[in-house]
Amino acid sequence: SVQEVQPYCSMWDAIYDCLFFCINQDIYDGLTPEQQEVVDKAGRMAVEYERYINRSGDEEIMDRWAKKNGVTITQKEDMDIDSFKEAVDGVDQWFVEELKNQGYDDGQELVDAFK
Repeated sequence: SVQEVQPYCSMWDAIYDCLFFCINQDIYDGLTPEQQEVVDKAGRMAVEYERYINRSGDEEIMDRWAKKNGVTITQKEDMDIDSFKEAVDGVDQWFVEELKNQGYDDGQELVDAFK
């Protein structure tokens, strides 16, 4: 387990690992507009509930990791985010150029989507 070999954990919000709510496109397209609306609403509710479940256990997990495994937990508000931003300044442009060198012309669109 991660907490058995990793002595530090930073609780920042740069990455969110989620589950996906998916439906076959042909099936979805075969639904009436009213049915699609119900599926869309149920999907939004399912995503909201998944996030609640995912986050509701964070405190218990962090407490257990710290007590049982000695993991040092650092909260986002205790981090020097500005220094990190400064250290990675320009990486996005490097990434766009790297993608162009590999034959992809939509690198900037990809970078912009994550800003």
